[in-house]
Amino acid sequence: MNKLIERKAYLEQLSMWREEEMIKVVTGVRRCGKSTLFDLFIDKLKAEGIKEEQIIFINLEDQDFSELLDYKKLHDYV
Repeated sequence: MNKLIERKAYLEQLSMWREEEMIKVVTGVRRCGKSTLFDLFIDKLKAEGIKEEQIIFINLEDQDFSELLDYKKLHDYV
């Protein structure tokens, strides 16, 4: 069983920058919880009424997004 630790401070920081028209990037070592943090943030956005089709989450380690390693393709996708 995986225990989920809510990172309120990090969620608050993401929320603080939410309305800014800049891309949000979270960096860190492998398996430190970056994707989980964004999963929590996406859940928070949905709870606030944001539609799923308005949210873009790209994990470049996911093979489904491998073609987006090309910056032009990434730009077109976004």
